[in-house]
Amino acid sequence: MKGSVLDALTFESLENVSVTIENSNLSMETNILGEFLFDKKLPLGEQMLRVSKVGYISKRFPIIINENETVDIAGITLDLDTTATSNLFTITLSDDELNDDSSGADNISGLLASSLDVFQRTAAFEFSPSFFRLRGLDSKNSTLLINGIEMNKTYNGRPQWSNWGGVNDVLRNQELSTGLAPSNYSFGGVLGTNNINIRASQTRAGGRITYSSSNRSYSNRLMATYASGLLKNNWAYTVTLGRRWGGNEGYQEATSYNSNSFFTSVEKIINKAHSLSFSAIYTPNRRGKSSPNTQEVFDLKGIKYNEYWGVGKMAKNEILE
Repeated sequence: MKGSVLDALTFESLENVSVTIENSNLSMETNILGEFLFDKKLPLGEQMLRVSKVGYISKRFPIIINENETVDIAGITLDLDTTATSNLFTITLSDDELNDDSSGADNISGLLASSLDVFQRTAAFEFSPSFFRLRGLDSKNSTLLINGIEMNKTYNGRPQWSNWGGVNDVLRNQELSTGLAPSNYSFGGVLGTNNINIRASQTRAGGRITYSSSNRSYSNRLMATYASGLLKNNWAYTVTLGRRWGGNEGYQEATSYNSNSFFTSVEKIINKAHSLSFSAIYTPNRRGKSSPNTQEVFDLKGIKYNEYWGVGKMAKNEILE
């Protein structure tokens, strides 16, 4: 008996899905291609097949196994279990945090929260990390990984989001674990662990072009992404190009913005247990910082006032590159 398991929403292959013939000791997990194959002798007659994975709703399928016949169950789909993920902590992937050197607290853009919890999404968007911190803890209490490699800096414990700013399309494949519970990639932290999977074989195949306009950190953003998916020769590649610019001034005075982004990933699947993957990210940027102001300053100078702006041009030490 053989078959394959896919995500019901994205139709991407699901790895490590448990496939079990009930009332027997026959069980196995799907490989990186989402495929499974029982090559042992199976019990004949009517059987019940159970397909399950953490974070997904389990399914049961009645099957009939006849002697000298192969049962092919291709294209089994599993639906995401929203009740199991509704309490996940908030992970933010805002352009402000991507632009800042550390926490993004001196910028003014809203956050893109990937948690499914309504309260956490609202708090993240309305208050930003400047005013709201989950459990009152700093971002250094959580662990961020890319392809299983920890990105938290050794000198302050926080990830430096500017290292991969402007390539949002390839950062959407995330695996979250809450609290001190260990994940597949780390022992966990007080605020949990977030692993961003940028492997080319795990990126949904297709192309995408995005244009955005705002009056905050930048005025314009253009981004193009193409992913091949897993090809017949077991190769896969992904390419992303992006540009964000804001002219000489953003919403606040002297907050100029100029950023380019490039991402590429190439992967070769060798067999069910091994693959070779290469990923490169290049995101140079230059932007003007905005100053933290009190309510008194806002009343006197207005909400667009920036004390880093002087006579002539902005001080060089307040331009980040």
